[in-house]
Amino acid sequence: MTIGLLFVMAGWWMANNAVEPFKRGVGWFSLIFFGLIAVVAVIQLIPGTSRVVVTSQGLHVKTFLRSYGYEWSDIERFGVAEWTQWHGPFRQRHRYVGILFVEGSKPISRHRRWQAWNTAFWGYHASLPDNYGCKHHELADLLNGYLEAARKG
Repeated sequence: MTIGLLFVMAGWWMANNAVEPFKRGVGWFSLIFFGLIAVVAVIQLIPGTSRVVVTSQGLHVKTFLRSYGYEWSDIERFGVAEWTQWHGPFRQRHRYVGILFVEGSKPISRHRRWQAWNTAFWGYHASLPDNYGCKHHELADLLNGYLEAARKG
């Protein structure tokens, strides 16, 4: 966020102090573009903007611009997907909490192509957008516990 604010300040400085019209335009573009990004970043920091809610009916996920939910009857299990990406000599490991749906459930039939690609590549049909302050394995185990409790009754 600090780097974004530095870009906003640099854009403001360029828009006000540049002599050439092109550089002044670049300054205004930087000011507006990075200013909007800063606003979105601040909104993301507001508590409750991004969350997962577990109910007796299922799992409800809310992110910045959308919310969606899955019924427990549609979910087979939760797990952790991992993959490694190389950036030149540096390795970056990615993880997320994946959701595997029951075959023939509503979420699978709604987005069949996308989920087939996800399943082939990572082993899960969908994922949670965040780990919400938990370790990935702990969150997957916790959600599997809620899933088992919902199945029992």
